[in-house]
Amino acid sequence: MRNIVGNPARGDNFFKRDREVGKILVSIENENNIQIAAPRRVGKTSILFHMLDVAVEGHKYVYVDTESIDSEEEFYKRLLKEIIKVPGIQGVAAKFLNAASVLARKIKSLKVMEVEVDMQEENEAVSYFDDLVHFLCGIQLDNGEKLILLIDEFPQTILNILNRQGTEAATRFLQSNRTLRLNPDILNKVRFIYTGSIGLNHTVAAIDSTAFINDLNTLEIEPLTAIEAGELLDSLLAVRGVVMRPSARNYLLDKLEWLIPFHIQLLVQELLRLDLPIDGIHEQHVDKAFEEIISARNDNHFAHYHSRLKSQFKGQELKYALEMLRLVAKDGVISRAQLLDQAYVFDVVDQYKKIIEILVYDGYINNVGQRDIYRFNSPVVRLWWNKYAY
Repeated sequence: MRNIVGNPARGDNFFKRDREVGKILVSIENENNIQIAAPRRVGKTSILFHMLDVAVEGHKYVYVDTESIDSEEEFYKRLLKEIIKVPGIQGVAAKFLNAASVLARKIKSLKVMEVEVDMQEENEAVSYFDDLVHFLCGIQLDNGEKLILLIDEFPQTILNILNRQGTEAATRFLQSNRTLRLNPDILNKVRFIYTGSIGLNHTVAAIDSTAFINDLNTLEIEPLTAIEAGELLDSLLAVRGVVMRPSARNYLLDKLEWLIPFHIQLLVQELLRLDLPIDGIHEQHVDKAFEEIISARNDNHFAHYHSRLKSQFKGQELKYALEMLRLVAKDGVISRAQLLDQAYVFDVVDQYKKIIEILVYDGYINNVGQRDIYRFNSPVVRLWWNKYAY
């Protein structure tokens, strides 16, 4: 297993997440559309790629990254474009379009060239939403297969539309997505899986549109267990023929606390930069790797924790969130009473609970084990925050 740092891991480099993949497959078989909930860097996109690469019999998977999309029509155009690229769909689409049924005649953005199906992007009269609806209603996959749409960074798309076109456009976009999902002619043959590094529930609640996602089944992606994290660590080191003393292995996992694949991969990268002895990695090497993981060369891996807050919060809410994270990074913990006190200082008393909920969901802080005390999820992120964020 090669150490893929920063990019989604695929194929033999993907650490098997059987628990998470199993939950998703069971939910699909239970006829659900899904939102996958997890903070950034927990491995959501790698899991989607794994499902794409190791397609379960009876499913055809389509992966669509919508992070840069900022309009409703562009979103549906991208979905339609990616669907017709999928192996096996071209023949089904060509057969459907050549049949010239009532639904096929309504589709203006697709054309058949021999057996190839292509987009007619120059047609300004096209409604890509309508064309996608007609296409999905009309096609019949072989042997009753289901089309599984893996839609990545969906909450960011909502924010893009909100920032560019306003609340009405963002609400209309959510409503049309729900209409598409619940269309009775689509419902039995297409499943939608939405995910993203920004919380969908909070994004939608901010524009009072939770009714448009209440049909989705929410599945959470958890950090690795200690056993899983140890297996991943061993696999990454074994490729380079490096051994780790059992005491150092336990020391690393205890010190890391938040056992997400990305941070384990970063630590392995830093461990392998060191001049290691023949008898393997010791505790002092782990300490050195923790120091190096937040060096300037890795800043690109952590800076988003700071910059993305600006897309979630504005004005006094942003100032409050930044101050809370500064305090908890400096002191190690922050109490619920302190959170409320600072809410008065920043004049966000009515909003502060929502702000804390978002920071918890997005993987910054948690109050696990102590309801009234919050701390950083990751000691690594806390180290970076203290060094670079202020």
